[in-house]
Order: sequence, then structure tokens, then C-alpha cells
Amino acid sequence: MKYSLIAIFVFIGTLAKAQITEYNPAIGWKYVKSQELKMADGLWYNTEFTAETGYDYIFILNHKLDSAMASIQIFNLQDDYVSAKNRDTSIKFIDLTFDVKESGVYRVFFGINDNKNGVKTHDVQFMLVRRKKV
Repeated sequence: MKYSLIAIFVFIGTLAKAQITEYNPAIGWKYVKSQELKMADGLWYNTEFTAETGYDYIFILNHKLDSAMASIQIFNLQDDYVSAKNRDTSIKFIDLTFDVKESGVYRVFFGINDNKNGVKTHDVQFMLVRRKKV
């Protein structure tokens, strides 16, 4: 019985550790969150995330559109502006590096708008990467 409990705890520990995976082990980058989304054209999406001092965070929004405007904005929970990046070009990804000044919970808003009147939903990949400050 004792050995089966140890095996169960080890198994649960490996599941919990699977949430954060190595992105670039040489420099200590780790995926915190990566999600495939189907986003409606012109709508804003948001999510909250916990950030710690001593780490940089990078938000990455990948899309397959040639003529899109993508935007990522970060606010604290008091709705104070922290950082933003808007891009109205044919680059198929947008990334925003976020330097944490104070540990806490932040809110990220992101959206995409196709400049052509065509498809109204877009397949995108939204990632959050964390790295230790150097």
C-alpha cells in the first residue's frame, strides 16, 4: 500500500510539471500557456495571468493572414495601462515582451482584424512564454 501511494504521488507530480515545458533550455525559456483559438474578426479577447518579478514574459500571437491588424495590450487589475503592441502589416505573428515591475495578476487583451472583407473567424495560436531575467 505504501509503495502504491508513492507511485501515485510521483505520477501526479509529473502531470503537474507538464503544464510548463521547456521552450529553449539553453536560456531558460518555458511555455506557460499555449492555446489554439478560433477568433472572431474584430473582437477583443482577454485573460488574466499571474506574473512574478525576476521574470520576463513574452506574448506571441501567430496567425495565417496576409492583411491583418493584430494587437496585444496588458493592464493591471486596476485597469492601469502597462504595455501594448499593435501591428498593421503582413507579418504573420506579433509578440510583446512584458517586463514585470511588481508581482501580481495582470490582464492581457488581444485581437485580430482582417483588413479584407472575407473570412470572419481566424485560427490563431496564442502563447505565453516565461524566462528568467538576465
